[in-house]
Amino acid sequence: MKIGFYIHHTAISAGGIFTYSIGILKQIIKSDEIEKVVVITSKEIKERLNEFSNNSKVKIVIVDRYKISVLTWYSLYYFIYNLLILFEKYLFKNSNIQKLKSITSLINPYRKTLDSEDISLLHVPVQYSPLYKTTFPVIITMHDLQEYHYPEFFSKQERRHRIINNKKAIYDSDHIIVSFNHIKEDIIKYFGIAEEKISVCPPPFAESWFISKDETGWEVLSKKFKLKKNYLLYPAATWRHKNHLILIKALKNLIDNGTDINLVCTGNKTGYFQTIQSEIERLELSGNVHFLGIVSEEDLIGLYKNSSLVVIPTLYEAGSGPLYEAMQYKIPVICSNVTSLPETMNNNEFIFDPENVEDIKEKISKMLNDRDYREKNLQNSKERIEYFKTIDPSVTFIKAYKQILNSRKN
Repeated sequence: MKIGFYIHHTAISAGGIFTYSIGILKQIIKSDEIEKVVVITSKEIKERLNEFSNNSKVKIVIVDRYKISVLTWYSLYYFIYNLLILFEKYLFKNSNIQKLKSITSLINPYRKTLDSEDISLLHVPVQYSPLYKTTFPVIITMHDLQEYHYPEFFSKQERRHRIINNKKAIYDSDHIIVSFNHIKEDIIKYFGIAEEKISVCPPPFAESWFISKDETGWEVLSKKFKLKKNYLLYPAATWRHKNHLILIKALKNLIDNGTDINLVCTGNKTGYFQTIQSEIERLELSGNVHFLGIVSEEDLIGLYKNSSLVVIPTLYEAGSGPLYEAMQYKIPVICSNVTSLPETMNNNEFIFDPENVEDIKEKISKMLNDRDYREKNLQNSKERIEYFKTIDPSVTFIKAYKQILNSRKN
């Protein structure tokens, strides 16, 4: 089986999407059933894929999205395809629209590149594929439908963008992969998709998703970021649903009650960061809260290993990379009682209500001061990682690939 694997140019800044993509790539190339993986990506991403450059199963192909011809043809494809979707919705629904979509895909520069590689299928481990309706099946990974749960977190323009692109991805892709059952249930509920079109494929929880095997030492980290030890760590882009504000309020309560602790946050600083920064200043915590932005993998691994506790207060999560990473690096971790997180943690002693400042504060304080509680948490993480090791993630992905290929034959 020769498959295409698309890594989007914004994956690095999009939270855990890049690490998820790399984790899946590592798994599928281990399978004897995969002959070749053609990775379609951009120049920016290629620089992060050195680990795969000497792997005989991996071929990295660049589509230069800044090239005038690529940009022109892709923009034209995008415009015409979306126009056809509007026709389909408001004017007429018939097979001719589907044929026109297929014809339109011929001008897509990604289609031309992938056709030349003679792939069996294209797996896009993000929500939106760069193309649909091709001669080869397109499989997307749908990570969340968060806008249905927290519409207030999105502007009208963002909601419109997600509605259009989610419909396109869900209806026009040939198969959908999700990491957890609650996402599958959302897709069925909100889009009426047949259950057999969706495969639940758990990510590779038991292995590091990072490419780097190195870590930055504490002496370098402390000087580089002007940090001191005894800090909480929360790696997450500053999207509103990541709930940084409530964690900062819990930190304020801890400090006011005499706890000597800081907070270190990593990840892309979105437009919402200004709101977070204003709250930090209002609470007079500028010296206690450090937002480092996107850091290198080596720095992030070092930050994990030198932290006192990883806290994940998110309001919505398809699956939390930081939760698995904390478990991997043997760092105590507590998290919200939402979506898939309680299932992953598998122990209610270490979860909290993400909207309850007092609950979060008490869990943090207990983890910092109660040795038995801390050791129990570390033992729980060890057991969870051992459990995840019994699961071969590649099996579910290969099964999904075979399912769609077999359905095309029949």
